[in-house]
Amino acid sequence: MSPEILAGVGEVAAVAPPNGLIIGQTTVVTVCVALMIWMGLLARPSRATLIWTLAMILALLGSYGSLASVALGIDVLRHPVSFGLLCGVPALVWSGLRATARLRPHAWIGLVQSVGSFLALLATTEGPYGSLVFRVFVLGAALGAAPGAIESIRDGARASRHSLPLVVASCAILLVATVGLAGSAAGTSAASEVLFVRAFVMIMTVYVICATVSLLFIADRRAGASDVLKALDTLLPVPVMRTLAQERLRRAAIRHEQTWSFIDIRLDDDEDLRDATGEAAHASTVARFERIVSATFPADADICRVAPGHVTVLVSQSFAAVRALVRTVLNETSAGEDGAPVALGITASAGVIAVDPVSDGYADLAVRAAAAVHEAQQQGGDRWVRVGPAPATA
Repeated sequence: MSPEILAGVGEVAAVAPPNGLIIGQTTVVTVCVALMIWMGLLARPSRATLIWTLAMILALLGSYGSLASVALGIDVLRHPVSFGLLCGVPALVWSGLRATARLRPHAWIGLVQSVGSFLALLATTEGPYGSLVFRVFVLGAALGAAPGAIESIRDGARASRHSLPLVVASCAILLVATVGLAGSAAGTSAASEVLFVRAFVMIMTVYVICATVSLLFIADRRAGASDVLKALDTLLPVPVMRTLAQERLRRAAIRHEQTWSFIDIRLDDDEDLRDATGEAAHASTVARFERIVSATFPADADICRVAPGHVTVLVSQSFAAVRALVRTVLNETSAGEDGAPVALGITASAGVIAVDPVSDGYADLAVRAAAAVHEAQQQGGDRWVRVGPAPATA
């Protein structure tokens, strides 16, 4: 096949209808928006997740705008007006990362960049300099992605492999923008302009995917943490609690200790409470409940977060001390606090298990404690139920 025919085929491919490309981008961005809202904003409400959700929504608006343009018969590869909304997404990602580091986020930069790019492309897309203007704004998006990549590997995200997708995608945007601007200086053709727009759409789709992955991991980690262990707060996750409890019980069996108790504490009517108050108010209530538990039990107690509003505790104390600790948690939970976002009565119930280190395992203790707390809730809640003989005096 001659070079002329190959060149013709390449040009036809470059200017082929963009329906599949735009539909693919819209589908991906829609899924990423849903993940960011559900697993980011609702699960970990904060200024950072709010800014990242806004970034994903801007990307979604740009994608749906392009889809609408295709439906109206507009060639979005030659007139990429809606893609201007995507140019501010990297700057908003950077703003959210600054918020996680407790710095001023400057989210307005990304918003101004998106709106400004959209309006400028709308005004120039039919003119002779439309392609150059688009390439300049793509470079602006890359310059917004670069500080985001740097911020993602600083402080709280240092040494974390979770930031790697965002860093790689940011570098890819910078590479595409640099090549595009250099190509514009060397001269462009209709086919090269369309290819550049296609490359931008694809790399922004990849960027949105990579940003979603990295940001959800960063949002799920405590600020200032560089790995899983440093991300632990005062409450342990279930896998760590299971391992730690088994190790403590083995040592307690060797020492013939009979002073251990396993306690299951959870908010009453938690699902109804969530439905009645909303995610944000429920998260505040759960955070207060967990603070009460952490502040009440001694530092040598192992406290596990099974689920929001549901904790378990393994502690070595006399029965009188355990009873006083549990009552303190229940009383402070039901007491409420001034200015609380929830006006409903908040109560908790507990199940207390006397531990026999020789015969009891973590799984068995968890099941028995869950049955005890369920019994307490069946009795009306705001109370505790003990199973087994009282622990010996410590």
